[in-house]
Amino acid sequence: MKLYHFTSPIHVEGCIKEGINRGSIPLYKDGRYGLLPGWQWLTSNPNFNQQWANTEFSTLPYDRAAHRLTIVIPKTAKIRLHKWLDICGKLPIDKHMNAYGDPDNWYVFQGRIKPGWIREIVGKEGILERDTQKL
Repeated sequence: MKLYHFTSPIHVEGCIKEGINRGSIPLYKDGRYGLLPGWQWLTSNPNFNQQWANTEFSTLPYDRAAHRLTIVIPKTAKIRLHKWLDICGKLPIDKHMNAYGDPDNWYVFQGRIKPGWIREIVGKEGILERDTQKL
């Protein structure tokens, strides 16, 4: 199964070198926010127009969806891949979290996505930046 991870110009090189390993699930319980670390966000939607990354919803000074990484999770690790809508009801999340974007296409992977699982990196302008099969 081919999935995608979108990232910023600031973070793309780290993903290439270290893999994808800094993701978290935002939690909300009893009026307090927190993070559940070790969960990497993926999507089945390859479109660069990711609503969750829209600058309208972010105060970050960079484009969170400037680069699309194509990810292939090996069969041996698929047990740690979960459809977001299958598990989000079991977590204390803010009720508005699924209102931004297309949660039907979201996945979370528990653990580190290794650099070798990143098969391709494409910039927002549609330019192939790196075919990792040739690295």
